[in-house]
Amino acid sequence: MTTLHLVAETAVAVLYAVGAAFNAVYTLRHCDEFYGAWLAGAWHEPARWLLRSVILPHARAFTAALILFQATLAAAVLGRTDLVGPALLAGAVFCVIAAVMSSPGGTVGNLALAAIQVALAVAR
Repeated sequence: MTTLHLVAETAVAVLYAVGAAFNAVYTLRHCDEFYGAWLAGAWHEPARWLLRSVILPHARAFTAALILFQATLAAAVLGRTDLVGPALLAGAVFCVIAAVMSSPGGTVGNLALAAIQVALAVAR
């Protein structure tokens, strides 16, 4: 594994750790605002429906699960065990789902992050 690969994996893990921390510190306290902004930016109806009908009514539970998921991905990648590849692929799936739920700009960013994670997992 090259130094660049190791740095890229570490950067992805740090992104997930920062996401988990942000969601624990901010999102849990401001669920309606946070997911309301996602709802306002979502660019197609299935995403708006999911946000409005599933996520917003259960925002705290959803956020708690999201924090656990992001922290688990960060720990798995930073752990440098056999779980790194599967964690990167799970992160890629997560990013594709986030892309579908995002604004157009968020879609591009999340799809790019998904592609990076798939490339890192495949290169292992």
